[in-house]
Amino acid sequence: MSTDPFPSMLVSPEEFHHARASLTRRIIPVAAGRAELRPSYEKQHIPGSVFFDMDVIKDSTSPYPQMLPTASHFAHCMGEMGIRPDDILVVYDAVEIGMYSAPRVAWACRLFGHHSVHVLNNFRQYTEQGYPVEEGEMTPLPETVYPVHEPGANQVVTFEELRNIILHQPKDYQIIDARIPGRFSGTQEEADPTLRSGHMPSAINIPLAAMLDTESKAFLPLPELKKLFERSGISTSTPFILTCNSGVTAAALDLSLQVTGYEMERRVYDGSWMEWTRKAGSDLIVRD
Repeated sequence: MSTDPFPSMLVSPEEFHHARASLTRRIIPVAAGRAELRPSYEKQHIPGSVFFDMDVIKDSTSPYPQMLPTASHFAHCMGEMGIRPDDILVVYDAVEIGMYSAPRVAWACRLFGHHSVHVLNNFRQYTEQGYPVEEGEMTPLPETVYPVHEPGANQVVTFEELRNIILHQPKDYQIIDARIPGRFSGTQEEADPTLRSGHMPSAINIPLAAMLDTESKAFLPLPELKKLFERSGISTSTPFILTCNSGVTAAALDLSLQVTGYEMERRVYDGSWMEWTRKAGSDLIVRD
């Protein structure tokens, strides 16, 4: 097997285009998002793309919108898309989105055992730079049998574990929340009236928008991302718990921390605020 051509989890449009043109190992572009984005991808997508439907590849029994699927369901869906375990996956968001779901899909693929997974930074820049696009329905590759891989417990944290950490081990982890500042602070009400605004005790707010360029919605250059984290005051030695509204943009935090050199343990709270606000008592919700 040839090696993975990409040195980083984040791949520029130029790196992606040249690697795909020269490499013999399969590089599969993976269009990420919920079902409502399929028409956007049918207007323009990278040639050879498959669609990772986040409304299908999830825990359909959960009351929360984007919880992880079982390992067997994930493997079944990957097989239906025609993905093989030795494929190199490059995940991207729709042009109008910029960056949102791709880090979550890439994180989930790695969680369930896929080794070569990257995020395109980003499709908007890819199209502006004139690289090939096509329109029409995205069709799956020939179906495969994808192996079932159970994820390790140290990559995800449950509500019960996080509650115990906050109550009894608050200094053992640092919690970073990617929600918008107003909802984190409690000064802006949640769009969902069943949710309370605020945040978990001791959490630090680093919203997704702060990690992205305002025009392209691509991730900032790595030195700027690094400065963002340094200004936030996060420790370089304490493990992270990453959270957001529904577990999606927490994965953008995970990716940003990894590519800027924060190699300590990082666990995503999959239920995130949607679960926390419904299960935690008022004493575990802070409003600034």
